[in-house]
Parts: sequence; structure tokens; C-alpha cells
Amino acid sequence: MMGLLLLAKIAWRNLWRNPRRTLLTALALGFGLALLLVALGLRDGAYDQMITNGVRLGEGHVVVQAQGYQETRAQELLLPGWVVSATKEALHSDVMPHPLQGMSPRLLASGLLSSATNAAGVGIVGVIPEEEHPVSLVAQRIVAGGYFSDGKPSGVVIGAELARKLEVQVGSKVVLMAQGIRPLDADAAGTDETGEGEIQSALFRVVGIFRTGLPAVDTYVIHLSLPAVQSLLETQDQVTQVAIFLEQEGDAPLAALRLRERLAETPAEVLTWRESMTELVQVMRLRSAFNYVTFGIILVMVGLGLLNTLLMAVLERRYEFGVCAALGLQPIQLAGIILCESLALTVISLAMGLVFGLSIHYYFATKGLDLRWFTDVNLSAAGTVFDPIMYSRLSPGRVAWSVGSVFIIAVNMSLYPAFKAARTELPEALRIL
Repeated sequence: MMGLLLLAKIAWRNLWRNPRRTLLTALALGFGLALLLVALGLRDGAYDQMITNGVRLGEGHVVVQAQGYQETRAQELLLPGWVVSATKEALHSDVMPHPLQGMSPRLLASGLLSSATNAAGVGIVGVIPEEEHPVSLVAQRIVAGGYFSDGKPSGVVIGAELARKLEVQVGSKVVLMAQGIRPLDADAAGTDETGEGEIQSALFRVVGIFRTGLPAVDTYVIHLSLPAVQSLLETQDQVTQVAIFLEQEGDAPLAALRLRERLAETPAEVLTWRESMTELVQVMRLRSAFNYVTFGIILVMVGLGLLNTLLMAVLERRYEFGVCAALGLQPIQLAGIILCESLALTVISLAMGLVFGLSIHYYFATKGLDLRWFTDVNLSAAGTVFDPIMYSRLSPGRVAWSVGSVFIIAVNMSLYPAFKAARTELPEALRIL
């Protein structure tokens, strides 16, 4: 024990024989850790933002829909009203311990929206405004009018780009044409039944205009009240899906499992957002792989910087190690001195990196990184959008992983200089003055 303490004392004094080199190396290693922490925090924050905006523009954290709808997207595949009621009962039962943010039954279809000057194909989303408003990104991105704030069932909410194309504004009248739906059932399978009804049309007044920043939504999607769409499509009390929103994204798999158990006897399928929004998942996996390659490059560069410093220190002190060997120090003790120097330098660097990294993370977590400094273009990918201000999110596990990774890299990079010191040979080492 005394021998180890003596080696540590010698190593600590050796570090400060050249304080400039020690501080520069510690700053470089600490800067690497700080950069890793900031990059991980912004990455996780961006992913949280992608998931949040994606599920609020899409089907929610968990979606209940007719069996086969995910593969075919056939608008004739509808959920009966009693399945919607069963879903609501399950969500508010004791078997669902996860906090529920909200749920929204939706009826989806396609149609043609016409104004006095133009017409465009649209995606119809029938919603219950009171249930859709707290959870929908569309409802929170209103730029003109309101989200059915006037309570008129004949109102329609459209995207800003669609409004520009149709040359309409809040208060303008538009005509929606759509084909009625005859829901498919088991008796219709294998027959010539197509599930298509007669062409229907209805007059609506624009009550709100939204801008999500996602062109595919702003130029195509329109929101109407669910009763109005059910009346137009003649679907009675049926809906396409029930979108379920949770307080925590991580609760989605267990919540979906509980719902599958409760709805096992119904003609419905229950999917998590990772199963229903496969394109978003693939984009996130690709970005994650690229980010980890970048993080690996950062770690390797930090490790090579430490290796260069320690190896130079060993080569410069070859005569010193020769004297120590002549005085009776064993090769393992010479290696121990270098390892202790490396550990001490690493600890100093980690402390500096944590201070710098967590300080920058705190700023980005509270103030955010304004992406408008770099571009005025709305950023979007895989059916989701980025907010103009990105906030950092760094969990304790991420901090521990970062510190552990840098520590392991530093220790591994010090093994070769330690081996080099242990291989000091007499009398050759004493000939270098």
C-alpha cells in the first residue's frame, strides 16, 4: 500500500514539473468530454422533439385501428363505435397505470376541396375538437382564426399553403367533395364489393388556418369536426383510428400491451408509434448511427492527444527512468508511475470537462439553441418538424456513459507509454543526457 502511495506521489509531482503541458493536455481532454456532453444533450433533445412533434402530427404514442389498416391504408377499414367505447373504458381502467395525456378518435379520408378560384386534393381528418386540441400540433400552430373556436360544426381548418393555393382566408367558403364509404366486412371478402359509395359534397367555411412547417401537411391536410365527416362519408359512428397520447414516450410499449389484452376479442390492432411510424424510426436510426460514428471520432481524437502527450513525456525522461531502474525500481513500478500520471491527468480533465460541458448544457437546456441563427428554412424530416429553438436534454445515464467512455479511452491510451517506460534498458538509458 505504501509503495502504491509513493508511486502516486511521484506521479503527481511529475505532472507539475511541466505545468503548461499538463494544463494544455487536461484542457484538450476536458474539451473533448465537454463537446461529447453538449453533442449528446442536443442530440437527445432533438430526438425528443422529433418524437413529440411526430406523434402529435401522426397517430400518437399508441394507435388503435382496424386490422390490416397499417398495411393497406384502405379508408374502408373502420373501427365500429363499440370498439372506440371499449378503448376509452380500457384507457380509464386500473390496468392502465400510465399517465394519459389524451386520446382522439379520427376518421380519415381523401377528397377534393374547391374554392371560387381553384381546387386541390386533400386529406380529410375528422376529429372531436375538444379532444384533438390538447394533443394535436395542428391545433397549436394556428396562424389565423381559431381551431373550431366558434363551435360551428360547418367549419374547416386548413393549412397555410393550401389556403394560398385556393386563395382563401378565414371566413371564405369552400366546397368539399368526397366519396362515401361502405365499410368492408368479412362477408364482402372475395367479392366485387369495393367499399366505395356515392360522391358527396358539402359547403364549409374556413374557420382557421395553420402552419406546421411541414409542406406535406400544410398543403394537404384539413381538419373538420368528426360528426360532419361521418355525415359526409355516411359512416355513422365509425372511425378510422383512435390516437392515444401518453405523458411519457417510454410508456408506449407497455400501454400497447395492456390495450392488446383488453381488445383481444375486437377487430382492432394496437400499435406503438415505432410500429405505425416506421419511416420516422428508420430516419432516427440512421441519424443515431451517424452520430455515434461522430462521437467515436471525438473519443479517438481525445485519446490520441493523450497518447501523444504521455509518449513524449516518457521519451523525454528516458534518462530519468534509467536512473530509477538503476536504483532498483522494477519495470512494473515504472509502468505504475506512468499509469498514475495518466489517471491523475484524466481525473483533472474529467472534472474540467464536466464543469464546461454541464455549464453549456444548462444554457441550452434553459435558453435553447436558436436554429434561426443558421437558417430561415423550416426543418422537417420523415413526417415531423423541428421547432426553431432546440433544447438540450441530458440524462444522468448519458453523463455516466460519457465520463466512462473518456476514462476508458484515456486508460487504454496510457498502456503503451507505460509499457514503453517498463521496457527501459540499462545501460543504454543512462547514456542519454
